[in-house]
Amino acid sequence: MKKFVSTFILCSALSLTAVPSFSQELYLEPENGVDSLRECDYVHRIGVCETFHFVPVTGADPGGLIKLDDTLYVITWVGPGYYLESGEVLQPMGGDSISGLLAGQKWVEVHPELGRVHLSRSWQDSNADGALSRADVLELATGLRVRVRDVRLNLRVRPVDIE
Repeated sequence: MKKFVSTFILCSALSLTAVPSFSQELYLEPENGVDSLRECDYVHRIGVCETFHFVPVTGADPGGLIKLDDTLYVITWVGPGYYLESGEVLQPMGGDSISGLLAGQKWVEVHPELGRVHLSRSWQDSNADGALSRADVLELATGLRVRVRDVRLNLRVRPVDIE
């Protein structure tokens, strides 16, 4: 992901804190399949027909501040979203990278059942590129084998409370 630099200066008199409620976290993806976010891009909530105008304030990396339709948010996570043929959208948990045979990798489901945790047992690298990608097969601990339909940039954000 490209790192955005902004000339925006935060006033030291403001106290910025992320709202701790899990229910207020938004799971987003950029429109039109872009792989990095730029000012004036549009993002939409995964699984919900709601679109926002994206403006980076201090950056587009975790910890960065952004505005979505003039509301301030802090980015809590940026990474790949795995869109499965079964309809689920999964994001990796426990760090930014996934590797190996994916045995023991935890995943959070962001659609359709937000928050459900999955565990993978293995992965079949169909195109031999060494990365979990389109057309690969992921085997979950439940025994379900599911093909990856698409991999897209995803992000999670929380509203910022300005005191």
